[in-house]
Amino acid sequence: MKKRLITHSHLPTDLEALLQEKRERIQSLGDKDYVTVDRQLQLLNEMTGFELGVFLLKNKGANGYWIHHLLTHPWSNAHQERTDLDNFFLERAPLSLATQERFLIFLREIQKSVKDGARLASIPSGLLGELLYLDLKGHSDVQLIGIDYDEETLRDAKELADKRGLAHCIELHKADAWELNLSDSFDLISSNGLNIYEPDDTKVTALYKVFHDALKPGGKLVTSFATPPPQLTDCCEWKMDRINKEDLLLQRIIHSDILEAKWQCFRSSEQTKKQLESAGFQDIRFIYDRAHLYPTVIALKEK
Repeated sequence: MKKRLITHSHLPTDLEALLQEKRERIQSLGDKDYVTVDRQLQLLNEMTGFELGVFLLKNKGANGYWIHHLLTHPWSNAHQERTDLDNFFLERAPLSLATQERFLIFLREIQKSVKDGARLASIPSGLLGELLYLDLKGHSDVQLIGIDYDEETLRDAKELADKRGLAHCIELHKADAWELNLSDSFDLISSNGLNIYEPDDTKVTALYKVFHDALKPGGKLVTSFATPPPQLTDCCEWKMDRINKEDLLLQRIIHSDILEAKWQCFRSSEQTKKQLESAGFQDIRFIYDRAHLYPTVIALKEK
């Protein structure tokens, strides 16, 4: 069976044909109780006005480059002209803010595992930012391993490692995360992004089991997941008083109605804990972003 990227597509897309298809779908569904057809068509048109918008329209998901662009935007000193919708994705969308917060939590938690001779892996690696932005000063023989199925993303990770002066520390491998077949190999695995694209709970638990096997005894998994929105559950974990309601509605319209995004596979903290326990992990601990949209979870392999 031919493997596929589940986060985004590299298939060539005729943008105008895609837009026409989306216009027809929006018009056929008619006005919704929270958004009109005209408003959706306006947003669809605005999505074509910036690079990230066009990429998301074509792919329904983000690749390593664009995720890194989002994660590091708060650190950027570039004052470039951007459209209002581009700014929304980078600075206001609730999930974007939670993702940026999660990135800082990951860096803080992964930093605790930096030691002489440490083998730290990121799966999928993306641009390897969660490892390449660690403080390695005073430590020797630290190895940063990136595993991803997207060759373009691995090339970008190599370029970032060169820029960070850490090319001598990295190993990059193209592989399917579900088929690592590694045992007792890493002191830490960082994993963000795969489970929000995978609807099959059994496959997500299997992924955690792969990570468990690949960790050394006493090793640490740092991962994350997206909690379900209120329209999908009676037990929503979101802190609604910490979320801008207008921005949340705009995010819903763009993600669900315009993009039909691939990254909308949600799981509760309770379900995630059970999946990790089923995979063999223990000492499971949750660290929540401000709004509880995109929690980080720390899990240990028994010593």
